[in-house]
Amino acid sequence: MKELKKYVNPFFLTIRKDKIIVNNKRMARISRWKINKIEEELNIPVIYSKTYEFISTKVGRFINKYKIIEPRDYVIVGLSGGKDSLLLLHLLECYRRKYGIKLIAVTIDVNIGGVRPWKEDSEGVKLIKKHCEMLDIPHYLISNDLDVVQLSEILTKNSKGMEFSPCFSCSIIKRYILGKLAKEIAEREKISLDKVKLAYGHNLDDNSDTILANIFKGEKIKFMRPITKFSEREFYFGDLTLKLERCTIIRPLLPITEDLIIKALDECKIEYYKDKEFCPYSRDKGDSIRRRCHEILEELEKEIPNIREMVVSSILKTVGE
Repeated sequence: MKELKKYVNPFFLTIRKDKIIVNNKRMARISRWKINKIEEELNIPVIYSKTYEFISTKVGRFINKYKIIEPRDYVIVGLSGGKDSLLLLHLLECYRRKYGIKLIAVTIDVNIGGVRPWKEDSEGVKLIKKHCEMLDIPHYLISNDLDVVQLSEILTKNSKGMEFSPCFSCSIIKRYILGKLAKEIAEREKISLDKVKLAYGHNLDDNSDTILANIFKGEKIKFMRPITKFSEREFYFGDLTLKLERCTIIRPLLPITEDLIIKALDECKIEYYKDKEFCPYSRDKGDSIRRRCHEILEELEKEIPNIREMVVSSILKTVGE
């Protein structure tokens, strides 16, 4: 780090053991000459991607606008290893230097009807661990044996006409595990629970798809906010009760489209886990309303490039930010 500071401002770099990625060329004060010197003296490649820089700048402004991350926060990134959470982890790496945050990555090994996409010995988890090692970010794999398919069947059976997808139960299990971890960290570090935040990789596609799907299903319109504080509550799956701890969930990638995320990772040569290919209930499988909503917005984007921003903006103007 000391050698790096001779040439650039490390606050605007994502630093890995195997490569350095430029977050903001101007703010990092980096030039072609400096890149050559760093690569020659430190024997590490420096990557500049316009797409990565664009995303980093936009996410940085989004974080500042909504005060999503503040100095000395403890941020737990829910890391599936897919494109969204992996890019988020890379973008937050520099905040260890900018804001003095502590950063850890947590992968949850969930049971999806007997399918376990994030089991210990899977190729995806091996890739996840490798990225965390290169970023020098602690990684934890936490397993849970509750079957999210069976849990959703219980919810559907006990409800009045509502059908719950395994994705819903999966999200509850993840919040249960991450919320419990956040409370343990707050107690161990003797800090306020509000300073421990759970970072999710939801993007603009996820948000706009969710809004449209709720409209088509005739349900109350729900959408994702940059920062959401959840109260403590108990959640019932028949005879099983889960205590959900009070927690703060942040979503720094909400202004970024899925296409841009993929492009940035490709340009930076960051391999991501195709987790949706292994989950039997991913958006790309079956003929769900959510999938159709994604396809509709994807088609509209060809004529109206900012249609997703417009969908989210309309809801925000209606209900308030």
